[in-house]
Amino acid sequence: MPRSSVFTVMLAVFISTGQLSQPALSQDAKMLQKDIVVAKVEGHKIYRRELLRAFQGLPKEVKQTGLEVIYPKLVERLIQQRLLIIEGRAKKLSNDSEVLRRMKQLEGAVIGEIFLNRLIEKNLRPELLKEQYQVFRASNPAREEVHARHILLDKEVDATNLIAHVQGGMDFAEAAKKYSTGPSASKGGDLGYFGRSDMVKPFADAAFALKTGAYTQKPVKTKFGWHVIKVEDHRTVQPPSFEALKPRLIQEVGQGVALEVMKKLVAAAKVERFAMDGSPLKALSKAK
Repeated sequence: MPRSSVFTVMLAVFISTGQLSQPALSQDAKMLQKDIVVAKVEGHKIYRRELLRAFQGLPKEVKQTGLEVIYPKLVERLIQQRLLIIEGRAKKLSNDSEVLRRMKQLEGAVIGEIFLNRLIEKNLRPELLKEQYQVFRASNPAREEVHARHILLDKEVDATNLIAHVQGGMDFAEAAKKYSTGPSASKGGDLGYFGRSDMVKPFADAAFALKTGAYTQKPVKTKFGWHVIKVEDHRTVQPPSFEALKPRLIQEVGQGVALEVMKKLVAAAKVERFAMDGSPLKALSKAK
């Protein structure tokens, strides 16, 4: 790719996201040619890859609205940014001293980022990922869960009477819809699956003691009132597999590797530190 084209891509990325990203810098012309075009400005194509990158650079609260919702506005934003680049080139700003200075800064940031990423990849050994996975497994063991329904009432006597009705054949879910004062009443008292720590202790103890299909024969008291509980199912939820968790493991281990790499680079380099007034900082003359 010609140097001028590289500058165009880098500048477009910088303007659209406000920051440099590794995927943007590693893509080549062949990848762009296979990408979907979302707009054309004076014959210049804007690709879906650029739009997705711009979307990722938006504030979290904006991204929560969804790409489909803000797609038209995002395309217009990219069109406007591309027009600025085209007009700037037409004014011969490619050789402007300020542009060249900024591009030199970008070049330095890119070189440093890629160099660090490659060092991390080189030092990111498989055994480190497996060790991190074992740490995760140790703190995230298999989790026992139950799927339960409940009926919440204010008085013990009402809960006792309701149990008698259920014993007489009343459908539990219908009873919950009709009598429960809890927020799950409209769903037949359905609480979905939950673990012991998700509920207050008296409720959890009672629920986990029940077999599938059984319900409490006496009301269960908590700070919320009196409960009649029915268990629909028991299950054991295993932690994510190594492969499923691998992207997260790479990120976590990579951060540690990056710190070690930087520590070694600083230790091996001749570094001088100065205070804001220009005086030497002798106490920090060596990296710790």
